[in-house]
Parts: sequence; C-alpha cells; structure tokens
Amino acid sequence: MTIPSHWKHPLVMLGAVWALILILFVRDAVHLVSVWLNSSTFAHCIFLPPIIGWLVWLRRDELAKLTPRPWLPGLLWVAGGAFVWFIGDAASVSLARHLGLILMLQGTVPALLGPQIAWGLAFPIFYAFFMIPFGEELVPPMQMLTADMSMALLRFTGIPAYIEGIFITTPAGYFAVAEACSGVKFLVAMAALSVLAAHLLFKSWQRRAAFLVFAMVVPVLANGVRAYGTIWMAEQWGTEFAVGADHLIYGWIFFGLVIAIVGWAASPWFDRNPEEVPVDAARLSTILPRSGAKMALVAPLVAFAVVAPVAAGVIGSATAAPLGAPSAPAVAGWMQAPAASTDWRARFDGEDARLDARYADANGATVDLVLVAYARQSEGAEPVGYGQGAVDPESDWAWGERLAPLGPARVDRIAKDGNFRDILTLYRVGESVTASPGQVKLAVLRARFTGGDERTYAMIVSAQGAQARATIERFVTAAGGPEALLAASAGR
Repeated sequence: MTIPSHWKHPLVMLGAVWALILILFVRDAVHLVSVWLNSSTFAHCIFLPPIIGWLVWLRRDELAKLTPRPWLPGLLWVAGGAFVWFIGDAASVSLARHLGLILMLQGTVPALLGPQIAWGLAFPIFYAFFMIPFGEELVPPMQMLTADMSMALLRFTGIPAYIEGIFITTPAGYFAVAEACSGVKFLVAMAALSVLAAHLLFKSWQRRAAFLVFAMVVPVLANGVRAYGTIWMAEQWGTEFAVGADHLIYGWIFFGLVIAIVGWAASPWFDRNPEEVPVDAARLSTILPRSGAKMALVAPLVAFAVVAPVAAGVIGSATAAPLGAPSAPAVAGWMQAPAASTDWRARFDGEDARLDARYADANGATVDLVLVAYARQSEGAEPVGYGQGAVDPESDWAWGERLAPLGPARVDRIAKDGNFRDILTLYRVGESVTASPGQVKLAVLRARFTGGDERTYAMIVSAQGAQARATIERFVTAAGGPEALLAASAGR
C-alpha cells in the first residue's frame, strides 16, 4: 500500500514521538515485555501488539481518506498518562507506571493525528489497555469460588468432603486450590479474546454485552467443574492419576475446549463479518470538528513526557530519615525462646533492618515475631507487593483463607501439606498504622509529596497448629495490642 502524501509527515512525527517516549521510559517498557515473557498469566499479551496492528490495517483505506491534523486537547491525554506514571513511580506501583506509559502512547494519536483519526481508531486504541498486566488481584477470591463450587459438586455427587478455606479433604486425600488452579490465568486471557471477538463478530451493543457476560461466566464455571473432576478422578483412580490427568487436560485441552464451547454457543447470533471495516470516513469527517493546531504541538507533548521522569528523580533523591534499631520487646507471660528450624520464613526483599524472634509461654505455646524496616521504599525494596510477606512464591506454602481481624491487624491462614499457620500482619508508615497494602502505598505517596515521614515497618506474628489464632491473640494482648507491639518492636 502506498502511503498518501498528506499522511507521511504526521506518521513520521508519530513514530518519532513514540520512539522518544519508549526511550524515556525504557525501564517500564522492558519490564512490561518481561512480564509478558515470564508470566504464564500474561503470556497472551505478546500477541496483542500485532493484533492491534492488524486492526489498524483493516481501517487503512477509510483512514487514508481523512487528513491528519494536530489537536490541542489531545495533550490532556498525554499529560494524564504522564501524571499516572509519576504517581506510580512515586508509590512504586508498576501497574500504574505501565498504565501511564500506555496512556502516553495512546494520547499521541489524537494529539498528532486529530480527533477524527482517533475516533476511527477507537477500538485499537482501547484494546491497548489489555497489554497492561492486571488481574492477579482476583486470585484469592477466585480460589475461594473454585473451592466452593467444587465442594458443592462433591456434596451433590455424594462424595464425603470437608472444606477449610481453599483446602478440601476427601477419603482420597488432601487437595488445595492453588493459585494456578484459580482460573485467573484463563480468565485474563479469555477477557482479551472475548472483547476482540465481541468487536469483530457483533454489531449490536446488546449482543456484545451479552456475549461478554457469557464468555466470562463459562470459564469460571468450567474451572469449578475441572477442579471437581480432579477430585472425582482421585476418588476413582488415585491422586497420582488425577493430578497427571488434570495437568494434561488443563494445559492442552481445557482452554481450547472452553473457547470452542463459547464460540459454538454464540455463533447463531453473530451478525458481522470480521473483515467488515467499522469505519466510515465520510461520517467521521462530518460528526467531528476539524482542528487548526500546528505540528508545533509536538514540543509541549514531548515536554509532558520529559517532566514526569525528571520530577520522579527529584522526589527520589530526597534524604530518608534514620531508622531505629528493631528489638524484641518484653511481653508479660512470654519468654524469648531459641530459634527453631522451620520450613516457613516471611519474605521481605531489600529491607534496611530485620528482626526475627520466637516467644514461648509457660504452657509451651510458641509464636514467631518478624519485623522489617525500610527507611525509603523503591522498586524491589518495599514491604508490600508480589512475593512479599508471609507467603513466599518460591516456597510450598500457600494462602488459605482470611480469618477474623485482630484489632487493626489482618489475620490470614496459610498451609502446606495439611499443616496450617496463622499470620497476623500490620504495617506502619510514619504515624499511620494499617493492615492494607493499598493504604501503605497511599501513605508513602502522601509522605513523599508532603515531605513527611515515610519510614515503613511491617510486622508479622505467626503461630502453627490448631490453636494458632488463639495463641497469637493471647500473645498480642499481653503485649498491649498489635499497635503497641509494632511500636515497641520498631523502637518507636
């Protein structure tokens, strides 16, 4: 295809600005691609850039009839993306940085090519959001939902079973709905695929909406049936056979089978040819205003992209307040005990100080206290985030369920091979105390913008066994409560 003369200069400018943005934010671009390549949850994202290119290619003939013109309001899109990236960098939230990068790249289209072109490319631009790795937050609720569906089917088919959180015990053995079995990987990929299919195969918005709901519900239900089927096979032919069959079916057959079922069930309602071009240049030229902005708009556009990393560098260079030395506090009725060998250890990367202590009471009950301190958080050196905390993804321990909180602290149960450990977690940023990782990020962000105290402490109190939570509660109460224990351990 020959590029029309009135498109050549705008496309060169668009490519140049994209290249500059990717160079300025190369760390985030590389990290984004590395997530695609190294996480099975987001492996499908590697196919999205060529799909977006194909969607643009389908529109080429109609778009060629339009004249690209810079559009001043498009700068707001780019500025918004730069601001989102800046907030994400200040709070060390990679999701926000990835979102900001995509927003900046998207915003250059209306800024440099104009609203008519941007409207004609509305779906490809929107579809770029699926390149952002998001959805892993759904893992815990999806684990619980899958376990509950499996349990309901076990009861319906008369198989005796006992459930505790995401752990199911039957006569055949002990089963855990692990993160990989939650169905989130399939759901995230299915969301991207079904949105593309809804756009290509339906004209009616009502049919598109109905198809999306159907395409999201079916894999969730199918994953519950798959988990139940694994347990059923274990009852019939043993756990070794069931686990092997589950890995084969889930890895090679299940995904394709569910897609086939969704496509077959929805096919009678398809009302659009996928090759049909959903763009009408004549209509776009009348419903959207023309712009008189000049290509000099590139200068402020680039300025927005440059300011964000410069401002982030200024904030990141601020001097951190010194940390006090963490120490094991005295707790009435409890004595410090020698550290015992255990296969569980809380994981915190990049901490500036760490305390590990064990306590025992007169009855022989024991608790483990972990406190870590960060003078200043940064990427890879923060108390909250993937892999940080009580469950090390490189260990065999897995999150089980959320228990009733203890004061301001969160309490969770984790398990490994039928052994349970209850975990109390509490954070402190400056003078703010919270059990929410999200609140930790917000508190750090607030401290950085206001020049406040961003020293951060994370405390974990854990115990193992049937009475673990009661043991933790007795220990924490004797220490004056979770907040008092955290303050005493941090030397604050």
